[in-house]
Amino acid sequence: MAVVEDSIFQMIADQTNISATQQLENHSNISASSRLHQWDPTSSAEIKRFFGLIAYMGLVKMPYIKDYWSRDPIFKTEFASIVMPRNRFEILLRMIHFANNDECREGDRLHKIQGLVDKLVQNFEALYHPGESVCVDESLIPFRGRLIMRQYMKQKRHKYGIKLFKLCTGHGYTLRLKIYAGKNLEVRKTTPTSVVMELCESVLNVGRTVYTDNWYTSIDLANKLLDKKTHLVGTLRRNKKMCRKK
Repeated sequence: MAVVEDSIFQMIADQTNISATQQLENHSNISASSRLHQWDPTSSAEIKRFFGLIAYMGLVKMPYIKDYWSRDPIFKTEFASIVMPRNRFEILLRMIHFANNDECREGDRLHKIQGLVDKLVQNFEALYHPGESVCVDESLIPFRGRLIMRQYMKQKRHKYGIKLFKLCTGHGYTLRLKIYAGKNLEVRKTTPTSVVMELCESVLNVGRTVYTDNWYTSIDLANKLLDKKTHLVGTLRRNKKMCRKK
């Protein structure tokens, strides 16, 4: 079993084909000369090659996407052109989708990727059985583009990006993750206690110990974890509720 199974690539191919059909049916947003009219349905094998190219682009840096297919001796590389033509890559880049737009829930900023994230998390958990100790913390995926849920975290090496809440093992393996979508998102609660309880749902009731920093640690969280036969170890802020002197 792999983290990214063929069924996941098939799901992406299916949703991409649905999205492409929806976009092509709405001709008002597509000019008559647009290359999108050349669209042909994609497949799981092609989607796998598409993401392979994206991974390759992360390792081999070029000024522009078109340079990966350039014949200029300075940039020339045969790998991208062997995988797929540039026009096809750019059409896929425009059409790629992970969920049906028509099924979007109002106010859910993560609708377009949540299904994919859930499938990946299921595989993360299936491939590794954690030991006695687990840790809850956050990390940042570097991103400086325009996005309503982009975060600034001054203590991180990359200060701008997408914040993830993660449940990790002592060896650094990610068991579960939760994407932070902003304070005003009501679909999924993101209070410190709710984040820990949600991430730890699959590792409770067997005597494990959860380690957290002072943003998560509270007496309320400790009590809730004890009710689930789980211990809590973490630093505690003096001004936390129930810790203040009366």
